[in-house]
Amino acid sequence: MYGLTTCPHCKKVLEFLKKSGVKFKVVWLDEIKGEERKKAIEEVHKLSGSYSVPVVVRGERWVLGYNPQKLKELIS
Repeated sequence: MYGLTTCPHCKKVLEFLKKSGVKFKVVWLDEIKGEERKKAIEEVHKLSGSYSVPVVVRGERWVLGYNPQKLKELIS
């Protein structure tokens, strides 16, 4: 999951993922700096065509925003 620590939708997605019991990694874009941050933001844009967060990625599939139905489909 890519997100921002200040993003309410990111927090909802984080809680959803925790409750689902799946393994996941979070990249907080506002907690990384320099080239690493630039690369992470470019990856978000490459995946979703947007600079918006949260973006949850699994393999080649992804979900932008907090959408419980699409998130369930993604992790199933």
